[in-house]
Amino acid sequence: MAWRLHVCLLITLCWGLSGYAADVEVNGRTFHIPAGFALELIAGSDLVERPIAASFDFEGNLYVTDSAGMSDRATEQIKTKPHRLRKLIDRDGDGIYDESVLFAEGLMFPEGCLWYEGSVYVAAPPEIWKLTDTDGDGKADQREVWFDGKTLTGCGNDLHGPYLG
Repeated sequence: MAWRLHVCLLITLCWGLSGYAADVEVNGRTFHIPAGFALELIAGSDLVERPIAASFDFEGNLYVTDSAGMSDRATEQIKTKPHRLRKLIDRDGDGIYDESVLFAEGLMFPEGCLWYEGSVYVAAPPEIWKLTDTDGDGKADQREVWFDGKTLTGCGNDLHGPYLG
């Protein structure tokens, strides 16, 4: 029985190492990159300071939830809703984002983000917000609570998502 375990571990180890290419360091962090892949920085902290979750639209814009960097209790943050959603835009088409637009602010801690059919859905416990730019200025001018979970635990295992699929 023990030899089977050792064989399984050996196969798993060899399989895992076979696709491993290199360690790449970006901004002081090391990433393990599989063979055939590359890692490039597409947006720096000058565009989004504390990213949490992100989603692309069909035009290549990247919507990123951005933490305010606060450590206040959830009961305090629900009053001020200090977090935000940024829209990153690549103006020159080189794959690197050049501009950051404040798409929406006044969000509770955003734990998920999904662009779908012209709107961005943000999980900001206890709700999921549907945020839409109806006039094309790059900012959400229509905000509606798409789902209300009604319960805020404040311990990080609140509402997450949304996800498509």
